[in-house]
Amino acid sequence: QPVDLCPKINHSMQNRPNQLLTGFLNIVRCLSGFILSVKTVIAFFTFSLLVNTLSARQIDSLPPEHAPRLPVVDIQHIALDLSFDWSKKRVNGTASITLSPLSPTRQVALDAGFLSIHSVDLIQTKGKPLALAFHCDSSDQNNNLKITLNRSCRPGETLRFQIKYHSNYHNDTDPNNLWGSYGQGLRFFEPTATEPRKRRQIWSMGTPQGNRYWFPAWDAPGDLRTFELRATVEKPLQVVSNGQLVSVTAAPGNTQTFHWKMDAPQANHQTTLIVGEYTDYQQSYNGVPLHSLGYPDEQEATRASVVRLPDMLRFFSELTGHAYPYPAYYQTFVQEFPWGGGNAAGVATISENMIDDFGTHADFFYLWDGVEAQDLAAQWFGNLLTPRDWSDAWLTFSFALYMDCLYTEYKNGQDEMLLWNRNFQLNTCLGDWQAGVRRPIVTRQYHHASDMCFDNFSLRGALVLHLLRKQLGEEKWLRAIRTYLSKNAGKTVTTADFMQAVELAAGEPMDWFFDQWLYKTGHPVFEVLQQYDTEQKRLKLTVKQLQTIDTASLFPQVLYFQGKIDIEIDGRIEQVRLAPQAENVFVFQCPKAPQLVNFDLGNTWIRTLNHEKTTTEWLYQFQHSTDIVARRAAMQQLAGIFQKEQTNALEKTEILAAFRKVIESQAYWRLRYSAILTLQGLWGSEPLDSTTESMLLGVIKNEKSWNRAAAITFLGTTRLAKYADLYTQYLQDDSDRVVNAAANALGKSKTEGAFETLLNLKNKPSWKNQSLISALNGLRELGDPRGAELALAALKDENAAARWTLATPVWDFRLAAAETLAALNKGDDGYGIVYQRFTKSLAENDLNDIFSNVLLIVTLRSARGTEIFPILKEKFKNDAAILQTVVSFEDQLRNALMP
Repeated sequence: QPVDLCPKINHSMQNRPNQLLTGFLNIVRCLSGFILSVKTVIAFFTFSLLVNTLSARQIDSLPPEHAPRLPVVDIQHIALDLSFDWSKKRVNGTASITLSPLSPTRQVALDAGFLSIHSVDLIQTKGKPLALAFHCDSSDQNNNLKITLNRSCRPGETLRFQIKYHSNYHNDTDPNNLWGSYGQGLRFFEPTATEPRKRRQIWSMGTPQGNRYWFPAWDAPGDLRTFELRATVEKPLQVVSNGQLVSVTAAPGNTQTFHWKMDAPQANHQTTLIVGEYTDYQQSYNGVPLHSLGYPDEQEATRASVVRLPDMLRFFSELTGHAYPYPAYYQTFVQEFPWGGGNAAGVATISENMIDDFGTHADFFYLWDGVEAQDLAAQWFGNLLTPRDWSDAWLTFSFALYMDCLYTEYKNGQDEMLLWNRNFQLNTCLGDWQAGVRRPIVTRQYHHASDMCFDNFSLRGALVLHLLRKQLGEEKWLRAIRTYLSKNAGKTVTTADFMQAVELAAGEPMDWFFDQWLYKTGHPVFEVLQQYDTEQKRLKLTVKQLQTIDTASLFPQVLYFQGKIDIEIDGRIEQVRLAPQAENVFVFQCPKAPQLVNFDLGNTWIRTLNHEKTTTEWLYQFQHSTDIVARRAAMQQLAGIFQKEQTNALEKTEILAAFRKVIESQAYWRLRYSAILTLQGLWGSEPLDSTTESMLLGVIKNEKSWNRAAAITFLGTTRLAKYADLYTQYLQDDSDRVVNAAANALGKSKTEGAFETLLNLKNKPSWKNQSLISALNGLRELGDPRGAELALAALKDENAAARWTLATPVWDFRLAAAETLAALNKGDDGYGIVYQRFTKSLAENDLNDIFSNVLLIVTLRSARGTEIFPILKEKFKNDAAILQTVVSFEDQLRNALMP
């Protein structure tokens, strides 16, 4: 059953998170127990080696130009006093704002996104507060709250306003991203009739300009001010915000008031608010308290999920040469949040889905630790150094992403960083390019500030930082980063500030580098031709740049690229300088014709590459290159050769032997994992030979987690009953990845006793009912109609059991149950259960509940489900975006019902 690695990437969405932005990471987390066909692997990991021309596209007009928003007042301090109306999803507040005009004025303008302003008072040094006239236009535009002063005020004069208000804007779920979305402003949660497991909770999203929806301010990144907050909530709820918790005091009724104070100046979007019931798991590094606020019923799992946090703080402190900039660090786990990305000053907001038990988290260090590392790194790159304008947003998001790459490289090795972090970043960016999504990383021409923060160009920025590291070398690269921090700490910054630090470290002009990679679009399309002169004993490489100007884009573009590039030749590394021209020729002395020529060691450049090689050369590269990325590239090429009709039997035998050799080698585990999946796809439905069978049994015996699971999955495709006992044995494995693979394989074996074994698997203790999911998957493969009883019980979920909310059947047992019922042709039996919940969710008007039930109905593939769509179309007839989502779900069900 092939898996589409990127089923939900939608380049038009504005709510995608960074790298995990991106919809792909949750799918990667779902790979256990599934088979990747070679076609899928190749389609994801490789791109066309030819230039992508978009002849069918009309010329795109440039987005509007956004000049930097310059402050007209200097806001020095904001103090909020808040209470909450949960039934109306409203905050009632008083904002005390201290500011100074930057020019003579009789009016002060602030941003108040849909706020209802009750009064504005000028607090005087002597006498009573003075009521001021004001006008607020009930929009969310800049400067929509205009306050008329009682006199003309001079520049630098200190004024203090007290503004009483309440909020009106609701930060609702994005039904296209049920696993989490940012939105803007405050999102409220309470348990519902259809989802009683929901927590009572509030969280805010301020980036890029979402805080105006819950307090008045100057909502742009170019002005820094201090902050404090008092918020009153019912017990046992707690409040988390920036800085230090000054006090918690009793308030009338069953309430208490939390007082937070932030003395370090911060930009407006870096202010945060979280309300919920939490238990504080505390760690520390070098005297800095580290607080991880998890749910009271998940204390042990919270501890398991943050084990590397102190080490991350140490690593970033030493790397940057700058101590952590705030008195403490708080990371708080919330529902319906997409991964991380809520990195306010001293505080990170992270999805509750990060919290796993020790065993599950150990399988996903590469994923969730990346989320944690990015939010922590943003405390330096984004909060300590704040972009002055959103055109420079990459200085936050790209830097945080690349700091995660560096931590991965340190903690898990360079091979992991290249195969996981950088591979995802590169393929996402090239995929965007082929889809026609093209802009410079740094530009003032964009539609919305959120585009600059949450699209995939932050990934491209991380790739550029990797390239810069190669261009400078390790010593100069580190010096550039530390210079950038030491010169600009506590200030707002621009790309020019970073460029200046780089040029100081490099000792030479670097404008050519930034011009081609930051301020213009494009990437090289390389064609490499090699020729060996046996008499001169010289290797000649002709490197052509075949990219062409995209005539459909008006953004500035690069014609030819330049820079350093490494070439691996039979184990030695040669560095050359590519000139900005159509063709470069490089000659190297070689005593004999090289067996391996690997252009662009480590796949460092943002590029596509066509380098024709023989099967023998690809085989050698697959097995002997020192470059893990080159080995993977050779693997993909060999898979393609194997599938060609003209490939002879001898070549196919050699390719299969090479795959087995690499799988049984000491190569990095992720390469061997990919090789198992790819070999499975190559094998197809043919019976296994004894050599491959023996290899898989060896992997199952000697490997752990992902590779063991992949080998069991491969073996399971044989459907041989003789391995049923082996699969049953691994239902008790420590890794739930292995358990799931074994359950699927046991179901496929269709052996006597498999039903009872799989039914009992649901009782195996596991985090968030992974054992139940594995049992349902196995019963789906078994095809025994008796499995419907367990699936119906899971779908009903009478006890509101623990589950992930990633909107995928691999991690949500309700969706797994719906899939099983559909496979057993019992979707109609489950429909009534979900339809009842669906009607309740309509009455409660909770968007996430409504569309989570719609997803279940579509997954059940019951023809009766078509009746919900007229209801939805009527309910959302005035909301074009949600109507589009409804039509999309309707199309999915209609297609699923087609014979």
